[in-house]
Amino acid sequence: MPIPTVLIIDDDAIHLSTLASTLRLRLPDVQIETAESALASLERIRAHAYDAILCDGQQSGIEGVAFVRAMRKLHAQSPVLLLIEKHDQDLIRQAMEEGACDVLVKPVGESMLLLAMQRATEVYCLRGQVKREQEQLVTTLSSLLKDLEVLYGADGLSSHFAAFMDQVNADRQASRKNNGSSDRAPK
Repeated sequence: MPIPTVLIIDDDAIHLSTLASTLRLRLPDVQIETAESALASLERIRAHAYDAILCDGQQSGIEGVAFVRAMRKLHAQSPVLLLIEKHDQDLIRQAMEEGACDVLVKPVGESMLLLAMQRATEVYCLRGQVKREQEQLVTTLSSLLKDLEVLYGADGLSSHFAAFMDQVNADRQASRKNNGSSDRAPK
């Protein structure tokens, strides 16, 4: 199993170093990478899907909710945790609606940080497992339908199933497109 990779983004170098050191110490089986700018890190994120991203929500160039929205377009499966300065219910609601995995209020305690990070990496792992199992199920169903066609002369089952799956995939794409245009996170 590959080592989980986490990206921490914070424009405060001291806070970034503290977060990275804490996570490296407490989560030795996780690779920790850092970046000092959310906006500049988007290219890096485009090239690599992280198991979780912890991002300071108040940065110049791109604010937290906009960063979460950008992440949904780049890697919808990567959990994003936002760090915010004060408890702002409206901001928390917006971030969660856009698809943030969690919103943490500074100063965040070590145990809360670790719990949130472990939960986020587990979510990423489980999403990957569900996707692999869905693909395996479709492969198995396709094979079974071909066998049924041969055994019972039920010609066309495979093509009907393929057409059905094409429609399911088209509906998913349309749903994602509609959710993106209405500023809602994918369900």
